[in-house]
Amino acid sequence: MDSPLVSIIIVNYNGKKYLKDCFDSLYGGTYRNFEIIFVDNGSTDGSLELVRGSYSKIKVIDDGANLGLSIASNRGAQGAKGEYLFFLNNDTISCPELLSELVNAAEGDPKIGICACQNMTYDGKKKVSLGLSCDIFGFPFENEGPIFYADAGIFIRRDVFDKIGGFDEKMFLYGEDRDLCWRVFLQGYDIAGVPAAEFRHDSFCAMDNQGGYTSTIKKRHLGEYNQLRSILKNYRLATLLIIFPLYLAHSLLEITFFLLKGKFKVIGAVYLKAYWRNIIDLPDTLKQRRLVQRSRKAPDSFVLKKMLKRSGKIHIFRKIGMPRIDEGVMAAKNG
Repeated sequence: MDSPLVSIIIVNYNGKKYLKDCFDSLYGGTYRNFEIIFVDNGSTDGSLELVRGSYSKIKVIDDGANLGLSIASNRGAQGAKGEYLFFLNNDTISCPELLSELVNAAEGDPKIGICACQNMTYDGKKKVSLGLSCDIFGFPFENEGPIFYADAGIFIRRDVFDKIGGFDEKMFLYGEDRDLCWRVFLQGYDIAGVPAAEFRHDSFCAMDNQGGYTSTIKKRHLGEYNQLRSILKNYRLATLLIIFPLYLAHSLLEITFFLLKGKFKVIGAVYLKAYWRNIIDLPDTLKQRRLVQRSRKAPDSFVLKKMLKRSGKIHIFRKIGMPRIDEGVMAAKNG
């Protein structure tokens, strides 16, 4: 039997320093039947020149501007020919058996919709995660429960990706991966961790030198917007009527905390802006909700089994305290 074609889609934004190691590790692997589609989101660091000059086999899509990770990923998928799509971060170095292990896992079980890789530190010395967990509000945990979504590398069946409509293009960054995996669960598929499919990942570290958690206005705003949109789209109405009030109460506690701290800019730029954007986008959210609900094959109970019933934000607060919100803008490496 011929090996299935894998389309590797790499979205890039000023990630030139990572590209050679990323590409060379893929070309040096044991699996040969793959194509690389490179989608550039308006880089200004010479990324396009490097790819066009040194990697003629790679198909290049130049967006000309930073359109966000979801739009760029969908554009890459439109140009892909593979039976499997592999959305891989640009800041990764793949082990030689990576693609072989992913294909073997997916081919061996038709119930698997997505495979998650073993994420290592960039120096390869430490295992970080084999897929990540999620709470009922769509907020991530680390390795506290069942695998809910794949981090930095999403290996998905092409027909499943097309069936769910790809990434939600309203989600610029931060949470688009969880939303995609949520909708894969709603089709009745599983998400499987593949321990032997390893890559090294230079992931952004949110821990500061004192062991605290640092975030940014932009990251928190995008995360809040995406969380609420996912909840509104993906839950059945009966479940939504239970989850949504809990989400609002949860958010009110956060807002009260920042109010007492005098962080008025955080309240406005993160929470109120996210809620207002969701109100503006509500007609589109309801349209997408109808599509999700009409096509789903699995009940919410199937998805809720994959979710932790504890709050991810409260878990972080208890573990390392309230995050420090940096009012600067953090540049994204790949979106």
